[in-house]
Amino acid sequence: MTIKYEVQHIENSEGKGESRPFIRLHQERAMTVDELASKLAASSTLTAADMKAVMSELCHYAIEELSSGRRFYLPEIGYLSLSAGHTPMKDKPDGKLTGNDIYVRNIDFRPEAKFLNEVRRKVSFEKSKHSTRSKQYGEDELWQQIEAYLTENQYITPSLLRSRFGLSKYTTAQWLAHFVATGQLIKRGTKRLLYFLP
Repeated sequence: MTIKYEVQHIENSEGKGESRPFIRLHQERAMTVDELASKLAASSTLTAADMKAVMSELCHYAIEELSSGRRFYLPEIGYLSLSAGHTPMKDKPDGKLTGNDIYVRNIDFRPEAKFLNEVRRKVSFEKSKHSTRSKQYGEDELWQQIEAYLTENQYITPSLLRSRFGLSKYTTAQWLAHFVATGQLIKRGTKRLLYFLP
């Protein structure tokens, strides 16, 4: 099974002025509960409804075990366990931490070795032709390109802006909000947003 990836960089890593590469995987959406229940039912004597009931109970017992300070074992998959954090010491004038200062930071997962090795054996990686990272533009540079597009087209949409100029969804929303705020664009529509020149 092939997973698409791209190589991105953290600039000025750890404040040392170096660029550190990291791998970003393009992961597909997770199966829904209904899809998983149907797949499990197809390979067992239980119905999809039975499977959903089992998954609901599994969630219930995971919460019960973890909140009791125990790890929770998912057979043949791995262990769930809690990681904790605490109130910053600067907020504690007396310098003492109590139970009220500790909170659950996250739920960690440690896979079974056999499970992890099976995933490693089946997966392969292929470099993506598309990047999820926004292309970097200066304000004037991007505006000139948007303006040129709008002189030939009546309007532009967020999805058109993303695909045409290589922007992420977040960056697209930021730029469009900026150009609306400065009066360079007019926004119309509710379900489908359209942007026009004034």
